[in-house]
Amino acid sequence: MTPKLLSLFAATAAVAQTLQCPPNVHGQASQMMASNFARSQGAAASSSGTGLIELGIFYQALRESIAATNNTADKQAWTAYLHTSTATAIPLFTNATSAIGLPLDRFSIGTEMMRQSHETQSASLLSAISTLQDSLAHQPRNTNGGLWYYDNRNNLTAYRNLSYTDGMYSYPTFAILSAGNGTRQSDAVGPAAVLKQLEILAAICDDGTGLLVHGYDALKAHGWADPETGASPSVWGRSQAWYTLGVLEALEALQSATSPAMTLDVKITYSNMKLLFNSLIKAQIVALERALQINGKYGVWQVVDLPGASINGSRNFIETSASLMTAYSLLKSVRLNILEDTKLRTKAIKAGVGLWENIFETHITRNANGTLDLSGTSSIASLSPQIVNAKVRYELNFPILPIGNVDSFSQYYFDRPTANNSLIGTSAFILASLELEKLCG
Repeated sequence: MTPKLLSLFAATAAVAQTLQCPPNVHGQASQMMASNFARSQGAAASSSGTGLIELGIFYQALRESIAATNNTADKQAWTAYLHTSTATAIPLFTNATSAIGLPLDRFSIGTEMMRQSHETQSASLLSAISTLQDSLAHQPRNTNGGLWYYDNRNNLTAYRNLSYTDGMYSYPTFAILSAGNGTRQSDAVGPAAVLKQLEILAAICDDGTGLLVHGYDALKAHGWADPETGASPSVWGRSQAWYTLGVLEALEALQSATSPAMTLDVKITYSNMKLLFNSLIKAQIVALERALQINGKYGVWQVVDLPGASINGSRNFIETSASLMTAYSLLKSVRLNILEDTKLRTKAIKAGVGLWENIFETHITRNANGTLDLSGTSSIASLSPQIVNAKVRYELNFPILPIGNVDSFSQYYFDRPTANNSLIGTSAFILASLELEKLCG
């Protein structure tokens, strides 16, 4: 171990010792996983708009739980559940043309399929992976090269040329793992391609403080689109959390290749991606400290750039899934030494622990049968329904927002209903709890 790494580990240990680690953190991840099983969650993709991405983060939480447990029976049962659930997704990916009609979220399932294929050499998994790789090669793009989030054939006008920060949770790791594995390659795979997509979104979606708005419309046809950049006006907490988590997972995938054999190009890409991640975290730490000043507790607001705001009787709120995903990203990035600045690492640990504690105290309840419930996870929020520009008018089943009215746009997020035991939220709780267990020892 290098002197620099030793110094970082020593600093992290010192911060952990001075922290009051939550006394009840140990075992919470496994209890929530058992609760998901009791509710039969994660057995297959749901029909909801978040069905693919929620399965992707559930697979990540389940895989990390399997790695963390010392209970042989749990390890075997959880592995069987993971394999059975993944098998139910294979029929979604038998035809590349059909797969292109699914959101970028599909690649989070592809990532798990790739990891399983290395363990099982399943022919059906390999076929589904190949289909997903073909679909990525033909994913529609904007003129700037940015990937469309969703090529929805049933409502193409709504989604045409929209790029969401959400999509960068699922795409990056799949594209990195797909590089150089003997399959037909495209310019959408590999570390450099991933960095390009991340940078395109960051450049357009940066709100000027380092926080990222929900997405952009390259055609600028939607009423909410900035006339110069096409960017949407609000920082939705969960879309930013998805993007941040996607960058972190991509960095971890690249870390596994950090050897003398790594090419100079990959080393440069890794370094630039790391800088991007550090910039994201710095901006989010500022926002979290602002939330601490307002509430006395750490939390990620549903609309991050309007902490504590109220519009026409609708109130902004602390959203659980974004708070827990952010806690996980903060704590894991410290453990992986992706954050190297000592002050930033200290702030990241304090905020990560504080986020977990706040959500655990305010949104976790224990039932008489021992299962855990999590409240306060926002339902899906989309840029597509908010079309009011005269260039693009049609009937929608969503609220229509006035042109140029930023308050009404933010109110749309404020008014999203929240769900109990959303698989996105419970999976994020598991991930954050596992990371906190590692920190606290």
